Amino acid sequence: MQRINYINLFNENLVMTIEHLKEATGRPRESILRDLKDIGYYSSYNERGKYYTLSNTPEFDGFGLWKYHHAYFSARRTLLYTAEHLINVSDAGYTHDELRRIIGIEAHNSLYRLTISGRLVRQQVGAEYVYFGINNIVTQVEKRGALPIHVRERTRNAIKATDAKSPPGIGHALVIDILVAALRGYETVQDAHSHLLKAGSPATVQQVFEVFRYYDVGKKNS
Repeated sequence: MQRINYINLFNENLVMTIEHLKEATGRPRESILRDLKDIGYYSSYNERGKYYTLSNTPEFDGFGLWKYHHAYFSARRTLLYTAEHLINVSDAGYTHDELRRIIGIEAHNSLYRLTISGRLVRQQVGAEYVYFGINNIVTQVEKRGALPIHVRERTRNAIKATDAKSPPGIGHALVIDILVAALRGYETVQDAHSHLLKAGSPATVQQVFEVFRYYDVGKKNS
């Protein structure tokens, strides 16, 4: 089937399922997906990608989302990337319920995957769990008020101080990584070092200890 026929089909129905397309074209699923890839398309992030639309159809809102009846589409295509992006650009992170109200569906599995892979940070705030981005966690945590004031101030001041100085022999980037680990709740040298190792950091136990001592963060003597 020629490209123009697909465009005509989607002009008549902005959103279609594979079953609709198979019935309209007489082609198998694999051939339809290959044809759509050549044209450009989005699949929905809900209903396991059940719905399809052409790439020039969605009118995305400020969150990068477009909802058409029961079909939900994202400029970032998948639920995983959508959740990660929305939390990273949020002012103060999101709870699951806050995120669900934006995207319209549950996202527990995606948030779990993003957290265990280190792409998001989950922290308990009162009776709720809040998800924060990894690139601006300090600002988000402060705005959410997730830590006592004295802890927020001390960690923020420590991170600001790295602009001017760092412990001797420890690079600026490594210092930031160690301080962020402390902010995420890894408050002992051992816990912070273990977390950093899992994240692929070259930090040594001694370097973690030196940073904790230098900036007076964490629990250095545990």
